[in-house]
Amino acid sequence: MGMTWLESFSRSIARHAGEAVREEVLRGSENLGSRPTPSRRARWVGGAMERLEALVDEETVRRIMIDTCPHTYPRKRIERMRRLYGQSGSIDELLEAMYSDASYGGTSYYDSPRREGDTVYINKVPCNPKSYEKAETELDRKLAYCHCPWVRAALRTGEAVPPSFCHCSTSWDRQLWEGVLGRPVDVEVVKSLLKGDEHCVHAFRLP
Repeated sequence: MGMTWLESFSRSIARHAGEAVREEVLRGSENLGSRPTPSRRARWVGGAMERLEALVDEETVRRIMIDTCPHTYPRKRIERMRRLYGQSGSIDELLEAMYSDASYGGTSYYDSPRREGDTVYINKVPCNPKSYEKAETELDRKLAYCHCPWVRAALRTGEAVPPSFCHCSTSWDRQLWEGVLGRPVDVEVVKSLLKGDEHCVHAFRLP
């Protein structure tokens, strides 16, 4: 069984900020249970992020959240894109292949990337494309769009969660790009649902 989000969050806090900060931020997590209600889940994670932001600086929060995501990008997809890039040597051809992919419910598995200079913008595709298309309310669209159960819980209940939480989501595409390029890439959250935007956009600086 893979690591849960909470276990990964705990490990990342300890790595980047130390045990004392970890204990303070995770206060109350033992009461969540294995299947917390959306309200309890959202209230706890909102408080945890507020405690984290009060205890460490902005860059440390960013590093903690980027390293929190417990999900592993499919190696076959990374290898496929790395081979394509190795054959062509062209970022633009790589982006075209990613953009034209339609294997995720008719949308791009690679989040429809586009390039502006040395920056690649990743416009996250809906988690549930069919439900997103059929959604009749703004809330339903956001719930179908977001990939994160913690954020969806906050959207359902109206609980406030700091936007810095969404740095966690950048790890998914970061795994792909670092695997393809074979070197670290810098990433920034440009838009997110927690910022009040309709879509989530990540910006990757090409080495």
